[in-house]
Amino acid sequence: MSDPTRPAIERELAWRAHLEVATRTPFLGVTPGRDPDCLVGEAVYDSLAVHNALHKLAAAITPDSPLVPTLLPALMASRRLLSLRSSWTGYCNERFALEAAATDKTSEMSRQYVDGDAVRAWPQFNEAQAAYDEAKAAIGDVEQVLARFRGPDSVTSTEAEPERQGAGLRLVPGTAGGR
Repeated sequence: MSDPTRPAIERELAWRAHLEVATRTPFLGVTPGRDPDCLVGEAVYDSLAVHNALHKLAAAITPDSPLVPTLLPALMASRRLLSLRSSWTGYCNERFALEAAATDKTSEMSRQYVDGDAVRAWPQFNEAQAAYDEAKAAIGDVEQVLARFRGPDSVTSTEAEPERQGAGLRLVPGTAGGR
């Protein structure tokens, strides 16, 4: 869905939102043998980053953007998850004896990666699971659209020079690595 008429900022924010959403574990799928309920806690924890990326994009696009039909439902679904985040972090702080203000790696990982039994013991688990199911569908839809939303400054690996293929980076004209 390359559209050179879309403003560059819209394309850039779409790229950033895609990157933010695509790298969040809950929306990548379940690892075989892992309790799928773990993803509910991860999605609630990650909702701040996902919502912020989608919100920045929504604030920058025009009403006629091809992103609108999938972006708005995804934004609302991420907001429902986000509304549960403070309850989730409070629950994790209490359950794992974490300082509420602690932002060290161990504390943050203890809030993000929680086993299924502990996730199900959270008093708001049923509400969170419903919000997760809705978000997984809506955010999955927008993620697919964002993956196809490319501007004229991006280059596919088949267009890149052979020595740069598979590097995993897009080439941007006017930069050191671009054409």
